Order: sequence, then structure tokens, then C-alpha cells
Amino acid sequence: MLELVESRGSCHKSRSRNAPTFKHAAPSFSYSSGSKKTPNPPYRGAPNWKCSVYYYWWLYLRYNQDYRDTCANGGIGACSDLYRDFGDIYGQTFRTWWASHSHLFTEPTAVALAEHKHDFGDGADIVDVQIDVSLGAEAVERSLKALHTQLLFPERAAVHRSAAVYPVARRPVLMNLHRHLAVYKWRKRCPDMTDEDIADRVGHHAAAQTNGISRSYMQRLGHSTREIDIELRRAKRKAVQHDLRCAHLLIEGVGRGEFPVRTSG
Repeated sequence: MLELVESRGSCHKSRSRNAPTFKHAAPSFSYSSGSKKTPNPPYRGAPNWKCSVYYYWWLYLRYNQDYRDTCANGGIGACSDLYRDFGDIYGQTFRTWWASHSHLFTEPTAVALAEHKHDFGDGADIVDVQIDVSLGAEAVERSLKALHTQLLFPERAAVHRSAAVYPVARRPVLMNLHRHLAVYKWRKRCPDMTDEDIADRVGHHAAAQTNGISRSYMQRLGHSTREIDIELRRAKRKAVQHDLRCAHLLIEGVGRGEFPVRTSG
């Protein structure tokens, strides 16, 4: 059962006591892993604050030229509407920016756990919650149902539709977001570098075989690996070109306030 603790007076206005609710994992700036489940990291050894789609939202926006021009022009330009919400992202670290802009991605809720570190487990069947009565009966009922699902069936918690000011457009794969941008940065930094070299730099590992026969097997038999090498180069070029297309579309989309989207506007 739930023990409902209704906030009185100005209590419901002090929402800072409750952790903000995000549809996806928020960046963590602590060095402890904790018990909370986190998404697969973008790469091995990635710090906690990079294990969040919201970090990559900020990072991709930094590569949008229209947004850069708008920031350089004091908020006037093609991305002026977006600038009013996101501000100048170039003169500060992600941690500093996030501290004042995380509300762009929070889910509005009329009900929250009364204690930030409440542990629902070990057979517990009672939790204390705070209710923001200013949001109305329908919002309260909806939030209670959502909290009940989150507590009893955490695997279903991310199914609901986001109501954030800037909702995440699709389920993100951080490893892909990281690789797309890594390829984009190499191409921008070294325009004459071959796709095969870029693939090697970002760790694209094409299967070293063709028709089910591996390159190492052909070498052991003393046979030519020419055909396999051709297939490997082709696979690397194809992978890098795919990453570049995705990066360009993601950078374009984030300039419209949508992320991660891989369709042209």
C-alpha cells in the first residue's frame, strides 16, 4: 500500500528536495558506481557523466554551425529560439551548463518520493510520497500510476511518452552516438585521410573474412588474401560513410531542438 503525505502550504513549491525525473539516465558527476542501473557506456572507461544521452545532446549541438553562429551573434540568428532555452554552450563546461539547464529534460510530475534516497526493496510495501496539489487531480492520478509502475515494474518505466520540454526523440545507443561523432571529427580534422584509416582510428572492426573463410586461415595455408583485403577495405569505407551520414543528420536535427534524429528536416 502507499502512505500518501500531502504537501501543505509552501511545501509543494520546494521541489528541490526531490530528485528531478528524467525519462533516460541523467548524467552523474560522482565517481561511485552506485546501485542504480546505468545505460551501456559509449566506450570502455567512459566517466559517469558521459553515460547519458543528455551529454551527447549538448555535445552534438556544439557542432551545429547555425547554433555556433547564433551564439557568436549574441543569440540572434537561425537558432535564436533554441538559444533562448539552451543559451551559450561554448563558454562553459557541460557540468556547469547542466546545473542550470537540466530542467529542459525533466518530466513534470505531481507525485514524487518524499525522500531522495528512498530504497524500495526487501519486501517493503509502504512508501512516503509528496503530492503537488497545484497540478490538479488528473495530473496527480496519472503521476501516482506512473510511480506505482516505476516501483513495482522498473523495466516498464521508460515506456511512457515523454512530457519534457525537449523529449529524447528515440531510444539512444550511446556507443553509436559516440562513434558517429568520432568519425565526423576525424573527417573534419583530416579531410584527406582515407575512410579505411579513419575506420582504424575509431576502432571499426570489419569481419576479417569473406565467404566464411578468415584472413588468418588463408595466411596459414600460404594463399593470397587479396580478395579478403578488398572486402575489408570496402566494409570499412561503407561503415565510415554510414557514420558520417548519421553524424550530419544528428547535428542537423539537434539544431532544430530534436535529438537523436537521423532524418533530414
